[in-house]
Amino acid sequence: MATAASAAVVAVPATSASAAPVKGLQDQDMTVNNPQLSSSFFADAKAAKVGMARYNVRWDGKSSTPDPGQVALVRNAIQQGAANGIQTVTVAPSLSSNDKANPRGRKKGPTAASLISSSAYTKYIRSLATSLKGAGAVVYYAPINEPNWYRFIPKRGGATLYRKLVNIAYKEVKSADPSAKVLFGELLPYARAKSKNYPNGQSTDPGDFVREVLGLSSKYKAKGSKKTYTVKADGVSLHTYDFKADPRKKRKDRDQWTQANLAYAKSDLKKAAKTGRISKSAAGRIYLTEFAYKTKGSDKISTSKARTYLKRAWDIAKKQKVRSFIWYQLRDPQSTGELWQSGLKTRDGGSRSTWTTFRGLK
Repeated sequence: MATAASAAVVAVPATSASAAPVKGLQDQDMTVNNPQLSSSFFADAKAAKVGMARYNVRWDGKSSTPDPGQVALVRNAIQQGAANGIQTVTVAPSLSSNDKANPRGRKKGPTAASLISSSAYTKYIRSLATSLKGAGAVVYYAPINEPNWYRFIPKRGGATLYRKLVNIAYKEVKSADPSAKVLFGELLPYARAKSKNYPNGQSTDPGDFVREVLGLSSKYKAKGSKKTYTVKADGVSLHTYDFKADPRKKRKDRDQWTQANLAYAKSDLKKAAKTGRISKSAAGRIYLTEFAYKTKGSDKISTSKARTYLKRAWDIAKKQKVRSFIWYQLRDPQSTGELWQSGLKTRDGGSRSTWTTFRGLK
């Protein structure tokens, strides 16, 4: 079994003071949902010198095997990517977003363990890693997409369950595919505000969530048993989008790990590593696996502003020496009703100035 210290360098070179992050793209709509568009995706990815792609796979929290049809499409996409210079991919199981996990009103929601089976996950993640092994790229698995959002993992017992899933993933993934890596996190960047409908909140700030998972005080001092709270991982993955904000504008709350607060995230992860509950090597390898500016909806900003902000966000990623920077959506989704639209191109492939900027990032 590869150690954390010897990991990652195989696929993502160690960053130096002048090294840029690996540039990445995710477009589930083009590569998996509408595979007839995949050749266009990979042609553009190659033109932009993309070295990492990202995919989500469905999980209902109870099934012991992933959807074989979807996994086959993901494997095919990985193979296509490898033929176009994409040597690394991240794969994150995504739980179904539903009201049961975080019901409206003041009543306590369900416990995480009541909706999500760790025993089923053990079989699920091993099957997934076995199915994607040997597809032509090194796979970085994030155990669960955005675990600090209550619509995915309920608040009650969520941190405890997530810690368990991380360690299950590390053991099972490494057993099925020793070349694969496991990333702790995949954290959304800030808690959604409490409201009349959700007086108990909708999510937890990533800094808070990390401390809860690792059993740390607000000052990053260890509580409880080290054996209970330790996680095994090869790196940390973060989602640092902050849709309307200039990426240079820091948030006052350092537990909100947006692009502007990336230095806070790095510093606090180092503090966490000093307790030994996550390795120093893992805490020091940060991967930005979801970033974007929206092209539609209340969070939309102008294309010219998005272009400027994208370049600033890249410069911050480079300064902070993160390992990757993945933009979410090459094109706007084919369905006009999709709530999240953040394409660098229009849905029919028309170029935006953000695409020109993305291609030029180096």
